[in-house]
Amino acid sequence: MSAQEDSTLDLVLLVKRQVLQMRQLRQFQWTLPGSDAPSVTSPEVQQAILDHIFYDPVVMKHPPSPLYQHSFLKKLIAMIENEGIHEISDDLLEFFTDLMMTVPMRPEAGGPPLKPCFKSYCLDRNCDKVVTVMEEQTTISSGTTGLRTWEASFWLAEYFIAHPDLLSGKNVIDIGCGVGFLGISCAMLDAKKVVLTDGNTDVLTMAKENIGYNSVACPTTASLLDWENFTEEQIVALDAEVLILSDLTYDPTNIVPLITVLKAILVKGVSAYMSSAIRNPKTFVDFFARIKEECHGVEIQEIPLDDVEHLFFFDEDSVQTVKVFHLFFPQS
Repeated sequence: MSAQEDSTLDLVLLVKRQVLQMRQLRQFQWTLPGSDAPSVTSPEVQQAILDHIFYDPVVMKHPPSPLYQHSFLKKLIAMIENEGIHEISDDLLEFFTDLMMTVPMRPEAGGPPLKPCFKSYCLDRNCDKVVTVMEEQTTISSGTTGLRTWEASFWLAEYFIAHPDLLSGKNVIDIGCGVGFLGISCAMLDAKKVVLTDGNTDVLTMAKENIGYNSVACPTTASLLDWENFTEEQIVALDAEVLILSDLTYDPTNIVPLITVLKAILVKGVSAYMSSAIRNPKTFVDFFARIKEECHGVEIQEIPLDDVEHLFFFDEDSVQTVKVFHLFFPQS
């Protein structure tokens, strides 16, 4: 493969990762660094976008929302037309025209409400490992925020991608799993077993379905875990070695129940990795003060993320400070 072909593939993979995650188009990265980088409007890249994204059998099985596909292609075609250097490929135009015949109107234009859709998150730059989840496009649905993937999960997933040895051969328990992105990611990073847990039955139903959309190499299940009403038998059956928690401290009413279940599971020999967006500093401080009171001797270490490569795309309009912590009992 020539250097030009390599650059074309790199650009198409960059576009693919953004499309699969349904990155907002106003934040979209359309070019690679460098003055000699290929143009997204070139005939070669137009065809490669079709081949690697819209004609890809895996993507076709679990595609982004039709509305997003339509918006992306409309923007791409407008860029080609405005540049005025290349023609719009016949295949691209045909695909876009066919899509226009079926895509619904946007809600703000009188169309139906947004429905849950597939989003896919690439765990590497080559899109070899991809986690696909069905999730809501709105912040709150069915009275819960757990039906979509949140930014803090991306940071913790990126940390595990950079340090897969933390999961390799371990039983991983996802506390408050939401739609399951983080736990399913761990299942693709050589964990021995993964159990997704949540106390909301609607969330758990979606998490179970999302496990089925992915090819995971280890036993991966979803189980109800009510933080205020669990049994010792449930805790023992989890056989936890690594706990993962993401964005669970935003609500002050969650703190006491969360610490109750952590006190039961986080014992000597078990490590917990927790990521949180710092929305309410007081709630965050209260959580750590309480867990030190209840879990005597627990160590809490903030994990530096300087060496972590960013693979996922964040909403730049609502980006928040995210911190990752390691909670554990020192070995005597």
